[in-house]
Amino acid sequence: MLENLHDIENIIFDLGEVIIDLDFEKSIEAFRQILPPSAPSVFTYHAQTPIFDQLETGRISAAVFRDGLRQLCSSPLSDEDIDQAWNAMLIRLPQQKMKLVQSLRKSYQTFVLSNTNAIHIDYVNQFLLPPLGINSLDEIFDHVYYSHDIGQRKPDAAAYTYILDKHRLNPAKTLFIDDKLENIDAAEKLGIQTIHLKNREDLYAIF
Repeated sequence: MLENLHDIENIIFDLGEVIIDLDFEKSIEAFRQILPPSAPSVFTYHAQTPIFDQLETGRISAAVFRDGLRQLCSSPLSDEDIDQAWNAMLIRLPQQKMKLVQSLRKSYQTFVLSNTNAIHIDYVNQFLLPPLGINSLDEIFDHVYYSHDIGQRKPDAAAYTYILDKHRLNPAKTLFIDDKLENIDAAEKLGIQTIHLKNREDLYAIF
């Protein structure tokens, strides 16, 4: 747990509920609307079926994910139906947070480490960023790492060490901000300074 910012040189941000506002219930309800009553529960805030983990680590493509979901749920869902339900949780990217990160880059090296997938990132790039005049989060952060690109997801230690090793970061001088406690606990075991963001609006108060 971070006590002060004086010795921090690097900040690693989670995306969902830290930078991007989410509403998981919207995706849960969207899947409930399009899936047959007999279909299994495929996604919640705390758990998801393995096919979602495979998508998030890049082990399967978006096309294979959609086919797998259709088979799992015994439902002839269209690609559009699946994508709309899966993206329904992505609410907004506050411009104020983009300005905050841009300001922090003057004093810190900034990173993103997010458990995400190609379907979500395509949606972010197409619909959430353009209204802000941004094409990619690479324009805002120094380095951006998505689980489906690096093949590792939090809270696995390899997700954190990928960034630490690649950029030769000192964990004691690196701050990690995430909304999920299990991800915070994993980072702390590696000596990384942490802040558990329990409310997405609290990000402004930290800095």
